[in-house]
Amino acid sequence: MENGFNEHNRPVARDISIALSEKKVNSEIKKNRITRGLYIAGGTLSLVLATLGIVVPGLPVTPLALLAAFLYAKSSEKLYNRLIDNKILGPRIKNYQRRKGITRKGKLGVIAFMSIMVSFSSFVVVSGGALRWVILSLGVTGSIVVWFFVPTAKNDRAVTSNDNKYKSAS
Repeated sequence: MENGFNEHNRPVARDISIALSEKKVNSEIKKNRITRGLYIAGGTLSLVLATLGIVVPGLPVTPLALLAAFLYAKSSEKLYNRLIDNKILGPRIKNYQRRKGITRKGKLGVIAFMSIMVSFSSFVVVSGGALRWVILSLGVTGSIVVWFFVPTAKNDRAVTSNDNKYKSAS
């Protein structure tokens, strides 16, 4: 895959996900105090929502934890490292960084769970009217975002076999 084309001479989408190493974290930290403060505030809000998502059905945990990690990486090495070392959220973030995305199976699971929660919310909890259509349209929008905009990763076996293939070719 040289120059952004595959073996059939077709353009290939490039992976734009961010996997931050410690050196990268240090170089990404913003110098402006106001900007750093805003990043810390946004990261903290995302972290609080991610933590709530552990117990509140329908509130996404991993995307909010990833957002918190990104914002902390731009503002504070200490907060970023504490989040990465967290027993509950750290493995989710590390797994996403290692795979550089979510597997197709994972995406299908997220969309299925989101569909169940949106259906429950719009047909059982809400009595009807415009709010039901807002909830349904947000659910469809969320599904589109997950399927088309969240990077797709390979499963662990595919990642391992590709790594071994490249090692043996060297």
